[in-house]
Amino acid sequence: MDLDAIRAQLAASRIVDTLQPSAASGAAASEKPAATGPLAPFMWSDVTKVGPPGPLEDVGCFLRDAWKDVCEAPLEMCGLLGGEGMAKDGGPPDRLSELHGLQDQSKGELDVVRVSGLHCTFALVFWAHQQAVDFKPNMNMTAAGQKGSSHSEDLFSLMLKAVNLSQQICRDVRNLAFDQYGCKKQGLTDTSTFARKLSEKLREHSAGLKIHINGVMADSIGLSTGGA
Repeated sequence: MDLDAIRAQLAASRIVDTLQPSAASGAAASEKPAATGPLAPFMWSDVTKVGPPGPLEDVGCFLRDAWKDVCEAPLEMCGLLGGEGMAKDGGPPDRLSELHGLQDQSKGELDVVRVSGLHCTFALVFWAHQQAVDFKPNMNMTAAGQKGSSHSEDLFSLMLKAVNLSQQICRDVRNLAFDQYGCKKQGLTDTSTFARKLSEKLREHSAGLKIHINGVMADSIGLSTGGA
């Protein structure tokens, strides 16, 4: 074998060695399980953040512990998610339009399931919680008064709207009149005791999450009692 052939073989072996890690990482990425079930595209995995001790951890532990049961709950027994025109016939307010508005505001980042009232509100709380875990706004009074909103302000607004909407849907799920409307007009069955109880717990956790988010933003601009 001549020198040029040896050099060519060495060069080829270096290329192969360089490509091997990428190929391995690509294979690992392809093996990552895709989100499935009624809460997809969201999923709870070993790397999902529960949050630091306090309100965030409380919400995170609740979501983690309830995840499997929510995924297994019969959709037709988890409460009606209000759509256009339902309110005039005695049904829930049009929550779907509000969801579309949130999705547009988030530029598609917030993609929430609409299969039932319970699953929708659960997903909203999950999304807001995951955003809140990483929410570290760097604001001050001067920045807060400037024209145009920052990314932190936009996210803050979106999280609060998501949490507020989740609380409203929780109340819808527990509303007996809306339950009867869903059975008579939408072909659902009576909302289960599980869905009612979990919706109330979600509403309570949403309230705590909203207080936390407001507090973080207030601290960042020095408006809270603990702010600089």
